[in-house]
Amino acid sequence: MAFLAAVPAAEAQSDAPSRQHFVAGVDFSFVNTSGLPSWTEGFVGKLRHDDSSEGLMISRAFLDYDARLGDTVDFNATVEYYDDDLGPAADFTEAYVEWRPVPRSSNRYRLKVGAFYPRLSLENTGPGWSSPYTISSSTINTWVAEEIRTIGAELAWSNRPRSLGGKHEFGLQAALFQVNDPAGSLLAWKGWSAHDRQSRYGDELPLPPLPQIQPGMMFVAQDPYVAPFREIDSRTGYYVSGEWRMGRRFQLTAMHYDNRADPTLIENGQYAWKTDFEHVGVKWSLPGDVGLIGQWMWGATVMGPVMNGAHAVDAEYDSKYLLLTKALDGHRLTVRYDNFEVTQNDDSPEDNNEESGFAWTLAYRYQVSDAVSFAAEWLSIKTHHCGWAYYGIDTTATEKQLQLSVMLRFSRKWLAGVGSAALDSSVDDLSLPQFHPTPIVRRSAAGVSREPDGVG
Repeated sequence: MAFLAAVPAAEAQSDAPSRQHFVAGVDFSFVNTSGLPSWTEGFVGKLRHDDSSEGLMISRAFLDYDARLGDTVDFNATVEYYDDDLGPAADFTEAYVEWRPVPRSSNRYRLKVGAFYPRLSLENTGPGWSSPYTISSSTINTWVAEEIRTIGAELAWSNRPRSLGGKHEFGLQAALFQVNDPAGSLLAWKGWSAHDRQSRYGDELPLPPLPQIQPGMMFVAQDPYVAPFREIDSRTGYYVSGEWRMGRRFQLTAMHYDNRADPTLIENGQYAWKTDFEHVGVKWSLPGDVGLIGQWMWGATVMGPVMNGAHAVDAEYDSKYLLLTKALDGHRLTVRYDNFEVTQNDDSPEDNNEESGFAWTLAYRYQVSDAVSFAAEWLSIKTHHCGWAYYGIDTTATEKQLQLSVMLRFSRKWLAGVGSAALDSSVDDLSLPQFHPTPIVRRSAAGVSREPDGVG
């Protein structure tokens, strides 16, 4: 930790004001779908819902809790609730401690330890990793929500050079993690999806009835589900990322990720998958306060012994999306286009994972009051998947979903020596703000400030 040693550390003060804050949310939805049985039911559909789970429902509930442990140390935890059979009704998606020492120069540092999302998504920026733009995430961030989590430590640095007039900011992040060895299994064996569900730490995500995991086949040791947050080989993965912000109107990010898993190992019904990817993303406020978001991810995942010059499962993957959004007087309209593919490099029998497809999403949101918002989303996804022939269905299918949601959000704060504050339903991230990059929290000797580094 020589890097940290160069930073004048500010210890948490015993007399610092403590703070507790939570955001609670629940989404009541009506869902109508057409297409294939869902992957959540153990088949091949790309959507979270199908005709067995559509209708009126509580589609999601969450609690996002934050506590100030000292003037430089915070604790955060998020619990998600889903009414399905993929895990406990409620479980954690994130839980971590974050240290932000008081800066003594233009350099700022942050150390995060625990379980958390990597700083990758440019659309899921609200409480509980929600999106202010759509209901369902892009195919990229849907997969991140399914299989990717940092369970380890991340060190971050940022600087806003005075020589550039304070209008540019640069940041770097580096992380070491474990407990994410099965990541890639859903991407190879299920393929890309588009939905609004996040995997919790106790979840077991069903696989399609793959021929290769049936009795007598090569991967019979695989459970009929994926538990994405398992450690199998004791290897440490890593990622490095960087970002550039220009004023309040532009953000550019890049990341390299590698879980460094040993693809030849299996433990308790879960294979290790060596999964790596590159990622670039951009947020840009266009003329007329039209927001543009784009992300592109490409990489590879392999598993099993080497056969004929390739691992038993060897797949390259690629996904990209472009999103345009416009907010006006509490109303927001968003359109998103996704394109995705998986390319097979192995020749294992009865294991054809080749797929390609695209999706269109049109979403409307309206902030009725501080605590209540309304959302409507239409999503259409068309996929060609060669492996669907194993199940006696057409290898090309179009799935459609209409979702109408009433979203309730409430916030409460406790301050030391003050007691419980009155119920506060005003949550900045959910008031449908104008398009903006991910917010930055700054600390100085004078205290804490949250800078809205986007277009207001």
